[in-house]
Amino acid sequence: MFAANARSIAWPLFGFYFFFCCLIGVMMPYISIYYKSIGLSASEIGRLMSTFTLSGILVPHFWGWLTAKVGLPKKVLQLAVLGCFLCLIPFNWSNQFESLWLLTCAMALFYSALIPMTDALAVRSIRNLNVPYTRLRVGGSIGYVIAVASTGFLIGHFGPSIVIPVMCSYLLLTLLTTFFIKEQAYDVSPQKESASFVSLLRAKESILFFVLAFLSFMSHAPFNVFFAVHLESVGYTGQQIGLLIALGVIMEIVLFLFGGNLVRKFHLFHIMLLCFVCGAIRWFLVGWFAEILWVLVLTQMLHCITFALFHMVSIERVRRLFPERYASQGQAMYSAFAIGLGGGLGMVGAGYLWEWVGDAWVFTIAASISVLALVILWGSQHLR
Repeated sequence: MFAANARSIAWPLFGFYFFFCCLIGVMMPYISIYYKSIGLSASEIGRLMSTFTLSGILVPHFWGWLTAKVGLPKKVLQLAVLGCFLCLIPFNWSNQFESLWLLTCAMALFYSALIPMTDALAVRSIRNLNVPYTRLRVGGSIGYVIAVASTGFLIGHFGPSIVIPVMCSYLLLTLLTTFFIKEQAYDVSPQKESASFVSLLRAKESILFFVLAFLSFMSHAPFNVFFAVHLESVGYTGQQIGLLIALGVIMEIVLFLFGGNLVRKFHLFHIMLLCFVCGAIRWFLVGWFAEILWVLVLTQMLHCITFALFHMVSIERVRRLFPERYASQGQAMYSAFAIGLGGGLGMVGAGYLWEWVGDAWVFTIAASISVLALVILWGSQHLR
């Protein structure tokens, strides 16, 4: 999978993605079921989940500054993972919204920095190696699908209370993996010093990309928070929910393994167009036809396009828009505006709308957001 000269760098990063995405594979689909089991309302669940993403608006910039100040990306990453782990442990004994909200805020200060920090570190570490970013990122997809499937099985046998201990176990393994990551020096070639980060950020191409990424993560918000709850309400068991979520990630793994060069072979306009068309179809079908198994299987197969392919485009787009000197800041801005603001507002809105208009209409609104992104993309001529 990795050439001999790349293994010492690639495998630790692959392992980090694996265990960290195991954590996400437990938290994103199942913690809402756990919260529901201890008596929280849909709006409270939405507010708790949105804290992780809303914190990504400002927090990654602090961690990016700290990394540049200290000059030790690995040590800063270890600090963030350790802080996240220490904040997660008290979740085992908390069942009131107020205490959970305070713990979530504390954990989010560390958690929201991990993905942009790791992506920037991974892209920089493999710049001189014949290793596509997707070969590292597929470790996360494999971990996610294993965690989703196994946790669905565990919930079926032990109940939702198993969710928090499993999350703690995966986060501890993530921390241990960081000790094997090798830091790489920054590339400081003079030709990349001409433009400022602000001027690059204000370019029309950058603004368009961030708006589209914002809408993409906002449309995924109901899926990330309430998909398992939605399926549970129409009669699916924990094991079935786990297998259905795992199917989507299996398709993601296939794309990451064999489609790593797609973003360089096709025009980004056409790839994003496909992502948003599939998104509109996917969310509408999930909202109104979830009780039909083959329809739900189809929507999960589209996950490799609506999420994985769009993520590949986003990483490539950040790489093109921002030279290596600004790569971490570009990733932080992507995380802040798209994942943080877009995903966070989407989660809060989904939580309230879930109670006001019902699950089907929440997913219909998500489909409408994908249609809006399509209109903006089609009307723009700035994507290259």
